[in-house]
Amino acid sequence: MGDTMITVGMHAEKTLIVGEGDTAKSWGSGTLPVLATPKMILMVEETAMAAISGELPEGDTTVGTLVDVKHVSASPIGSEVRCRVEVVEVDRARIRFSVSVTDASGDVGTGFHERFVVHSDKFMAKAAAKLG
Repeated sequence: MGDTMITVGMHAEKTLIVGEGDTAKSWGSGTLPVLATPKMILMVEETAMAAISGELPEGDTTVGTLVDVKHVSASPIGSEVRCRVEVVEVDRARIRFSVSVTDASGDVGTGFHERFVVHSDKFMAKAAAKLG
């Protein structure tokens, strides 16, 4: 792993208009036409990657290692959902983000997400070794 320039305070934001394909019913994580928890978590991971991708050395990437996000309120189809993440801690290869997901009515998801910086080739070699 090379040296990263990832620092506390780096942040990113993404928005989503909840559509049919984003719902718990569509994702199989529930039966209702509201934002699916796994879709919200995907949004968190995408936003976290966006916050730091420009600072990763060639050949490095990040992998998600921890998601600790409460899904506190439902967002129906048509809602605009905003995900904001901010780097709150950098410990060698571990990056911790605060997570805030909101819609027009307030909090949707709150918590933390962690990612690790890894060298893509070494990581995939280790993964492939699991298959013998």
